[in-house]
Formats: sequence, C-alpha cells, structure tokens
Amino acid sequence: MIISKDLFLLGDQDYLRLPSNEKRQQRAMGRPAVVNTPRVESSALQLVCPLESRPVQLVYRNLQVVKDKRALLRDVSGVVKPGELLAVMGPSGCGKTTLLNCLSGRVGLDGGEIWLNRERLTKRWRRRICYVQQQDVFFPDLTLRQTLEYQARLRLPDTLSHSQKMQCVDHIIEVLDLSACQDTIIGDYTKRGLSGGEKKRTSIACELLTNPSLMLLDEPTSGLDSHSAQALISRLKKYAEQEGKSIVVTVHQPSSRMFHSFNKLLLLSRGQVAYYGSTTNIGRFFSTIGLTLLPHYNPADFILEQIKGPEEVRERIVAAARAARQGIDCPLELRPDYNPSQHPLCDHLIHYHEHHITHNGNGECKDITNGGKLDMCVVIDTPNHNTSSHVYSAIVKEDDGRTLWLDTQSHASSSTSSSDDDYSWHWPTSFWSQFKVLSERNFQEARPRMLSRLNWLQTVALGLLAGLLWLRLPRTEAALHDIQGWMFFSTTYWMLFAHFGALSSFPPEREVINKERLSGSYRLSAYYLAKMVGELPLTITLPAVYHIISYPMLGFHSPAVFVTLLAFLLLNTVVAQSVGFFVGACCLDLQVSITASALYTLGTQLLGGYLATAVPPWLAWARYASMVHYAYQNMQILEFGVGEPIMCAQPSKFSECKNGTTIPVSAILEGPGGAAGPGLPLWANTAVLLAFLVVFRTLGYLVLRYYRVPK
Repeated sequence: MIISKDLFLLGDQDYLRLPSNEKRQQRAMGRPAVVNTPRVESSALQLVCPLESRPVQLVYRNLQVVKDKRALLRDVSGVVKPGELLAVMGPSGCGKTTLLNCLSGRVGLDGGEIWLNRERLTKRWRRRICYVQQQDVFFPDLTLRQTLEYQARLRLPDTLSHSQKMQCVDHIIEVLDLSACQDTIIGDYTKRGLSGGEKKRTSIACELLTNPSLMLLDEPTSGLDSHSAQALISRLKKYAEQEGKSIVVTVHQPSSRMFHSFNKLLLLSRGQVAYYGSTTNIGRFFSTIGLTLLPHYNPADFILEQIKGPEEVRERIVAAARAARQGIDCPLELRPDYNPSQHPLCDHLIHYHEHHITHNGNGECKDITNGGKLDMCVVIDTPNHNTSSHVYSAIVKEDDGRTLWLDTQSHASSSTSSSDDDYSWHWPTSFWSQFKVLSERNFQEARPRMLSRLNWLQTVALGLLAGLLWLRLPRTEAALHDIQGWMFFSTTYWMLFAHFGALSSFPPEREVINKERLSGSYRLSAYYLAKMVGELPLTITLPAVYHIISYPMLGFHSPAVFVTLLAFLLLNTVVAQSVGFFVGACCLDLQVSITASALYTLGTQLLGGYLATAVPPWLAWARYASMVHYAYQNMQILEFGVGEPIMCAQPSKFSECKNGTTIPVSAILEGPGGAAGPGLPLWANTAVLLAFLVVFRTLGYLVLRYYRVPK
C-alpha cells in the first residue's frame, strides 16, 4: 500500500493492475513502484479512495460525569485497540450514550482521562472521530445519493478530484447495499422516504467517507431486523479487523450470534462498570459470583436479566467487576501506574512490530531495523524534495501483511502539532469550496419547500386577485387610497411570507447543522454566507412573479417605476427574511419564536404609516424601527414622485390643490394613508433598509457563533 505525496492511499493491488503507461505516470509523479507485494483480501468496507488514517488505541480511565447532583458515570474504564470491536451494553438509562458523548469530546468530564494513542483527547482529535448518533438527522428533501455527494464534497479534501470523490460515494453505496434506494428522498414524518434501517446505514455511510480511525456508533442496530442487524455488525467487525479500526458500539439487546461477534464487552449498570473484558469470558465471570449461564441461552438476555434483577445481585456484579480490575487479567493500560504518554504506541498490540523505513527517492525502500528491502513503502511529500532519505514508522501486521502507517512525530501533547496540521484537520476543504457546495445544497434543499406547487398557486392567485381588485385605477385623488392600499398590502404580505418562511426553516435545519458543525465539516461563516446566497434566488422569485402579474393590471405604464418598485419590494422581502433568521437563531422553541415574530411584524405594520395616521407624539419615534415604514415610504416616493402625478379632486382634502391641479408627493406622504408625518428622502430610506439587512444578518451570525454553540 502506497501513501502518495498528497497523503491519500492507492491500493497496491490496484496499482499492479494499472497499464504500463499509467504505472510510468505514477512513478513520474514521485510514487515508487511496488515490488513483490503480497495480495491482501480487500475489506468489504475498504474505500476506493480512502484518506490516510493512523491506527488509534483508545484508553479511557476513571470517567466521572455528574449532572444535577446525579452521577451518570462513575469510575468507568476501558481500552479499545486497533482491530477491536467493543460493545457497550446495559439497560436503558445506564449511561451508554453518555459514555459515547464523553469519548467523542461532546460532554465534559468531572473526572478521569481519555487518551488516543499518546495524546489526550483534544479539539484536533475530536474532528477525527466518527460519531454516528442514535437519531438520524438529515435534510428530508434530499435524496440519499445527494446527501452522500454533498458530504463527500465537504469532508474529503480539495486535493481529491470531483470524480474521485464520486467514486468514494459509489463504493460506499455499493458495500452498504444502498443502491436500490439511492434516488429516494430521506423523508420525515410528513414525507415518505427511506426506512429506518436505510437511514441508519446512510448515517454510517456519511462517516465512512472520511476513513476514520475511531468509530463510535450509538445503537446502530435500532430499527433493523435481526438479519440486517447481524449483517451490519459483521461488516463493522470485518472493517475493524482488516483496516485496523477501533470501533465502539452501544447495543440494547443483541442476538446470541451478534453477541459473540464482539471482541470485548463493557457492561454498565447505573453508570458503573458491571463487566469489562472478552465476550468469551462472560460465563466464567458470572459463575464466580454464583450466577450460572444456562446452555443454549442467549448471553445478552442472561446479562440484562441479572443487571435488572434485585439490588443485591446488581451490587455483587459491580463489586466483582471492581475486583477484576485489581487482578492479573486487568489490561496494562488500566493499571494505576500506566501513563500512555510514556509508553510506545503499540507495545501491547499482538502480532504487530515496528519498523523504521528509509526512502532514497528512487523507489527503493529499506527496513533499517532488520535490513533488507520492504514489500511496501510509504512516501510522504516534504518541503525539501531534495532530501535523500526520510525516516518513518510503520506497524506491520504479520499474519496477513497489512501495513498501518504512522508518523514518527511525538503526540504527547497537542501543542507539538503544527498549526497547519491542526488547520488541515479542522477544515478539510477551503472556504471557497465549502461556500460553493453549501450554496448548492441550500438551494437544492430549500427549493421544494420555498417553490412548492402550493406556493406557486398561492402567488399567482394572489397576484391576479390583487390586480382585479385594483384594476386600472385612475390617477385621481379619489383612487389615491386604493393605490396606497396595494402598496401597503404588497409590502406587508411579502414581509410576513419571507419572515415566517425563514423562521419555520430553522428548527428542522438546526439539528443537521449542529451535527455537521460538531464533526468539523465546514466553517460556520461559510454555511451562513452560503445560506444567504443559496436561498436568495428562491426568496425573490415569488414576490417578483406577484409584482409582474399585479402591477401592470393596476394601469401603471412607467417601466422605470415598475422596475424600481420591484427592487424595493424585493429589498424589503430580504430584510424581513434577515429578521426571521435572527429570531430563529435566538429561539430554540418554535412557539416562542412565533410569538416574538408576531409582536414585531404586527408592530411594524401598525407603525408603517397606512393603518395608523394619528400616532401619538410620545410614540412617533417607534415608526423608525419599522422596516415597513421605510419600504412603504419609498414606494410612494417613486410612484407619486417619478410616475404620473395624482390629479386633485374638487373639493380636495389637500390645501396644495388650491393653487394647482396635482397633488405633490410631500403632501401625500404627510396626509392620510401616507407616512404619518415627514419622512426621510429616498436614498436615506434605502440606506436604513440596507442597515437593517446588515445588522440582523450579523446578529444572526453572532448568535450562532457564540450563543447557540452545538453541545
């Protein structure tokens, strides 16, 4: 197996099957030839374009978690080595999910320590841990394939081409048996889509794309039939053994066959360890405390029956497990005098030994520990390409020849890692790549919701109704109130439509975004900017259609006024959407956000200048906080100042008609149905609307960045 200069793996058998000209091209790119490579059976879940992944040994000791004076975890310890599958079992509420949250770094510890190889769990490590939660969270309107493609484009590095990323997606779909449903939408409780088992496999597929070294899966078999559950666990075990992965799964009540598939078992009872060790020794452990496992009886059923039995039995089991940690069978990593930072990484891995390797730049690799050439070689690009020799470490599994590559850098502390390394793991893709992919995904996800058939029908019908209601209004004082009514209705309706549309999109989307933010898929700034840009065409489409239908029916014929009025209508719509984003980001409870939004939007209508003209002097200042006030005022300035003038009636309500035949725009703005008093000029109103846009968009980002941090 060769690690290229771009830090991605090319299988040696794949290399050997390349035509001669492609082999020459590989060597020209600086990749050494493979000599006498032993054939290794490919894992069922091995990717066609996997990322470089180091083996990880997980050690957690004496974990303590207390919440509301209740101990969720008490003195929980264990070890998971590369190639092992650890099952965490116990009754509901025993702390299984809490343990996975601790191991993934999503829950703070009140005591204990977690080590990954020689390094404590840090933020840099958390980005490299695969965590499949029990709840499957997706965008319901995207298909399974679209979901995986967007994940691949976001989480696989930019150094991989688009075709390589799509090959990864194709292979993942194939090996997880998702081909038949790849074009089916995810669905939710209102739309029928994938089944529960298919959603669970989709969650696992999203995480397998990044080739993680450590996988944490919370109830991966929930919702699956016995055959599907057993097949999934078998694939995970084979993946762990052949790819050197460390896997931890929580299961509630597995079948007997599934139980014996686990390498190790961690049994929890009320947050305490009731058993830790090999699944093959479970019968002997319980027999030592007088609990005999009957022949042909499912061990998982027997265990849960004892754990949920009388208090005295539970205490005996927990005491026996505590005593076992003091015995000779206790793993070295769990002994009090063991310090992971002072021990070689793989001292205690069976069938593994360390080699020090040199590469002279000509495709030759030598084992400088034992001498002689190696069958496999690693080449990693360095800043100095003229260096004649570089030293690396490799862990070689003797029984099947698999090689797990490591770097020689010490990982005793996260501070030893360079900032570039932290950055590359924190953000797998550049800001521009994230922005492009997220903009496309937001557009794809929001289009069925924002441009649904019902919304199209509603917009066209409303545009026709408004046009017929105010059909060909004359430019007279008698029709002035009707013209203002169309303006105010158009402004307020699309304000409410955009505001509550943005508000309702946040609750279902928040869970997906939080999950992806916790996994380090992209920057929050890239998501926020992409959401604004990706949904902008969808936001302005329906208001534009309404305006195109209704405005010409009113009998207005000035193209300049038509276009400018449309621009201000759209600006007001986007500003209202910004307020909706801000309120949705602040309020987790949808009912609270609806109440707050109703108070603000209804207040802006009342202070907009059309419904209430006699505003008390002590409340006159409040109209300057109304976005409707500025948009409505701008539309009047354009319509009555740039368009055809309004002819005076006889007698007229306006004093200006005594010396003229037309009503000036200033008089209309100060009169009934106008702006409820003297207002700002056109440019100032526009500047205030733009300020609303910038301020609320910025506040929404700050709330998500500092206040609504996913936990």
